[in-house]
Amino acid sequence: MQNTVNQKSCPFCKGINSCMVNDKNPCWCNEVDIPAELNAMVPTSLQRKSCICLACINLFNENPAYFKENH
Repeated sequence: MQNTVNQKSCPFCKGINSCMVNDKNPCWCNEVDIPAELNAMVPTSLQRKSCICLACINLFNENPAYFKENH
């Protein structure tokens, strides 16, 4: 499976991640704790290239087992 890099989409749900890393202001993700276990699930080809969206972070935090089964 080939993963294409789209910095504006979440590597899990493919939705818009609202990343502002290239903006003048700090990105929203600087204020959110992203579990290391979730970061480790990002495909290697997308790590540090495509940000996880807040919805996926919240879903993982609410139910990690469900998230793992579905992503």
